[in-house]
Amino acid sequence: MKNLTQISWLMILCCFLGAGCKQITKSVDETFHPNDSLVKKYNKKNHIGSESEYTGTTKITTTTSTQHYQEKFVVINGDTVKTPELQNKAKELFHDLERLKQKQTPAGSKEIQKRVNEFLKEMNLPQTKIKDAGVEKATIKAKKGMLNSSELEQAEEKLRKLPQYRNKEIMVYQSVHFYADGSIHLALQHPENPEYVDEYSFKDGAWSEPKPVLARNVERRIFPLNKMNFAAAQKVIQIYNEKAAEIEGAKPTTLVYISIWDNGMRWFPSSINGSRERYDLQFNNDGTLKSFRQE
Repeated sequence: MKNLTQISWLMILCCFLGAGCKQITKSVDETFHPNDSLVKKYNKKNHIGSESEYTGTTKITTTTSTQHYQEKFVVINGDTVKTPELQNKAKELFHDLERLKQKQTPAGSKEIQKRVNEFLKEMNLPQTKIKDAGVEKATIKAKKGMLNSSELEQAEEKLRKLPQYRNKEIMVYQSVHFYADGSIHLALQHPENPEYVDEYSFKDGAWSEPKPVLARNVERRIFPLNKMNFAAAQKVIQIYNEKAAEIEGAKPTTLVYISIWDNGMRWFPSSINGSRERYDLQFNNDGTLKSFRQE
């Protein structure tokens, strides 16, 4: 594993630090062919000159065997790879990686990975996979996204089953927010006193205990839960982001919410702002698109 780790490390350095060819060659020589240093050290210790001349008082007869070892083996951090071509192939590899890096194309990382694996296969070393940071972040973001349709339905069903609202109609007050972290925030008319309102949050599969909030115009700002569909939030965010992708400079949304007024409900966001244009869009209560027009 030592050799694989060092090879991968050097490749990444060459790709992302932008080292020149001269520096790459030096790095290859020092890392993949350290026997030069070993031989020099041995020669110096035993008084052997650069042309294999004897410089001490007693001639050592191991020079030939030491040079023979240097020509046949390459040592990488203590692990010996039996191939005299490793150094040249490594130089070719770094040259190719530098060329691929300069392309700066979306497929560049895949080409780099392919070239690395070709080298490792030639050297009879285990192939590895270069992590794509962009893909990894996207995956993490997807995992933290808004609840899917099934989870939203379950959250709605759990809300209906709250003990304090058993056999009572649940009236939602003012708004319902569906956040990117998978949480839901809303307020409900109090089950006993219609002038009061309590706030609830849904997180980690459960609804919180009620918290009292200061409410105004309660009668005008309530809407029955049985006329809502939490799963429709997925439709709204999907339609919105599909439209935003078609508009120059527009950004996708990670938040959708319901606003309540005059005994009616409306999905938001209701507009898409691009770098050159602005669009208005309206949704039906079930999350389907009602209208889409340029302002």
